Amino acid sequence: MDATDDMAKVSRSMNYSIDDSAAVFRITWYSVASKPNVILEEYREAESQVFNGAAKFSLQIAGEKAFVQISIDGAKSSIEVEVEGMDEVALSVFLDDLLASINASLEKFDALATEDKSKLKRALVAKTCWDRMIREILNKAPLSAVYVQVAHGREMIIKATEGEESMHHVTLSTSGWLSNIESLPREEPLPGNIATELAKKSIEWKRATHEVINRYL
Repeated sequence: MDATDDMAKVSRSMNYSIDDSAAVFRITWYSVASKPNVILEEYREAESQVFNGAAKFSLQIAGEKAFVQISIDGAKSSIEVEVEGMDEVALSVFLDDLLASINASLEKFDALATEDKSKLKRALVAKTCWDRMIREILNKAPLSAVYVQVAHGREMIIKATEGEESMHHVTLSTSGWLSNIESLPREEPLPGNIATELAKKSIEWKRATHEVINRYL
């Protein structure tokens, strides 16, 4: 029996009018994953003529282990969020608060100027990179998978903070880490001590990226 079979499940859905489903997905992702002690468990996204994306996170709700799954259907312009946990009342309160937060963020996004939207979207992508990087480290993925997330996150932070007076410190820190790990075997997991240090460093990168995102949301 799956560990989640005994959990209560509560779901909600909402529609959006924004013509950028990828941005909606990343705003929804951020609304969940910016909370304390959230770990990305799995994700997928596909963009052909329409965008579809889904992600599942583990966290704690009312002191109990819980899971949040988000899915975006670009064809229907809909968001669905399902929460699994032990306390159904706490799940419902959490979910109502989460959807209110998502809706408020979408309204703020829609009101932004084009340039600010572009910067915000890049910061949101950087946020997903740090979450994905932790997932790869925990799954003992090859260095190549970790490297891609660090490099892409760095590129997005550069674009998200373009035009500022000084180079963002995450840009400098990620550059140093890329230099440190690029000589390691690409098809092997990071050595345990380096993986631990990089995971710790990601907390700083996440915090700084949240600060950039919160300028707009």
